[in-house]
Amino acid sequence: MKTAIEIMRAVKRIGGRIEPAGDRLRTFLPPDCSPEIKDAIRQHKLELLNLLEARTKGLTDDCAPWLHTARQVLASEFDGADRCLVESLTIGLRNIPHPDCQRALDHLNSLRPKKEKKRKKGKQNP
Repeated sequence: MKTAIEIMRAVKRIGGRIEPAGDRLRTFLPPDCSPEIKDAIRQHKLELLNLLEARTKGLTDDCAPWLHTARQVLASEFDGADRCLVESLTIGLRNIPHPDCQRALDHLNSLRPKKEKKRKKGKQNP
């Protein structure tokens, strides 16, 4: 099990479930649950939390990793990034209807040089 989705499927297959509880996971596992599944849950806690949050917000599973990225942007972890990385992050985040993703887009936009902001506005309003 290498992804949060695979872990969720494995837990469901054995009759268990995982729920978010703030920044923790609440697990409901059968007594005979394998140590491998328990270890996978521990190792992929952040990914599982993001996946569960995405699902509760009505987002598709492929949006879940972007929630973590948005929070990294908001924590200023990409403030020194070059133009190409900022553009890549913008492309990844722009269609995800989650408040953290939208705030991250605003932050990324503030990192762009002023000339680039003007040029982009000109392209959008011919």
